[in-house]
Amino acid sequence: MRVIWAIVLGGLLWALPPSPSAPTSQRGDQAGDPDVLREANRILEEEIKLAARPQIYLLLDLPDRLIAIKGRGIDLHRLPITAWQTVEERAMAGVFRLRARPQVVRPKAAPPDDPTQDPIELKDMPAAYELLFDPTLAVTVAPPFQERPWLWVKSLMRHSWLGVASWIRSAAAIDEKATSPCLRLTLSVEAAQSLAWSVTDGMPLLIRRTMP
Repeated sequence: MRVIWAIVLGGLLWALPPSPSAPTSQRGDQAGDPDVLREANRILEEEIKLAARPQIYLLLDLPDRLIAIKGRGIDLHRLPITAWQTVEERAMAGVFRLRARPQVVRPKAAPPDDPTQDPIELKDMPAAYELLFDPTLAVTVAPPFQERPWLWVKSLMRHSWLGVASWIRSAAAIDEKATSPCLRLTLSVEAAQSLAWSVTDGMPLLIRRTMP
């Protein structure tokens, strides 16, 4: 039992510091950085393919801390990210597809198929949840500690456990393909609910990384 708690505590302490994000004033100095250019070209190539199809997709921009909901290459909505932490960022290349949208938890005052029940609204969407993608990627979403302390702690614990599990799988793997990247996003309650409202099953996700 002590070993288990040591692993959990270590994961929590490891996950607390947010991943670095270069200040806007410094990004102009990075314009000629080969890694930055390489990542920009990768995103451009992938997004051209997505924009050619009549579908809505997500562009998660880690350096700029925002989520763009896009269609045909046009921003439909933007959601600011308060903070983020990640494991295996380098493995977050390519296009990921959402397995299933977050479940809506509603009061059980009426049967689910009752036609008199009010339609689902934004306020009915969860503020903390987990998004699972293919290829394997886990994204946990929760509001800041100041808004919902308990949800923030639960999200941190879940992200820590995913990070430890990913590290164990990577250490035991023969090649890097067994790596399971995980990402924790801190969004305001409104932004988290808006994201849950917007995503659909099979929705593509493209991630702009800080470290190509």
